[in-house]
Amino acid sequence: MKSIEKAVSALQLMVETGGELRVGDVSRHLKVNRSTASRLLASLAGGGLIEQDPLTQRYGAGILAVQLAAGFHRKFDIVEQAQREMEALARETQHTVWLGVLSGAEVVVLKTVRGSQPIQFAVEPGHRLPAHAAAMGKALLSLKPDPEIRSLFEGPLQATTKQTLHSIDALLQELSLTRLRGYAISDQELFDGVKAISIALTERHKGTSIAVSVSYPLFALADGNDQPIIDALLAFGRHFGARIGDARWTR
Repeated sequence: MKSIEKAVSALQLMVETGGELRVGDVSRHLKVNRSTASRLLASLAGGGLIEQDPLTQRYGAGILAVQLAAGFHRKFDIVEQAQREMEALARETQHTVWLGVLSGAEVVVLKTVRGSQPIQFAVEPGHRLPAHAAAMGKALLSLKPDPEIRSLFEGPLQATTKQTLHSIDALLQELSLTRLRGYAISDQELFDGVKAISIALTERHKGTSIAVSVSYPLFALADGNDQPIIDALLAFGRHFGARIGDARWTR
């Protein structure tokens, strides 16, 4: 089992470092010697999950990983459908637009579209964020009943900034507000100086849920008025929600 955990950790490192790995990277990350790291990578390559470039000696995604990714994207074809609308939302708000899905107590970023502001804030696709601190995570958690949400978290919530919610009770109270107003807010709870607003949408036939958010550094709004961003995001929800048959957005 430990070898499987190490393999998963190596693959996660590949995602975090831009899609390439060297033996030395894995050795340092896993705290193992180079020969052990080399054998681990060779095993992953033998299974088709990664492959080695003969010139650079670096490892990248293999054919099996590509096939798995293709299957994932077919399952979440709603992600591809949202691309054009996300680009329009980024142009309208001038800020970064994200799309993510819930994975346990985390939200996984699947797409990022940058706006036209000279200073942008974004997290690249593949990154995982704590759901209780991210606007996208809150939006998606708000779709679940409270008992199920409680089962996802154990003990105090992990703090990423001084503003992060610290207890499950505080989170449930925030999610109640999210359901009432129709959107979630993360005000410097994930990153200092950054605010994000998010909505959740569910595709009718497959039941797949995604979250779309707009994030921006607080100094980008001189008057502090983010209502135009909220209005644009809600308009996105009504338009795209109707397109995918989400009854919450078509009422």
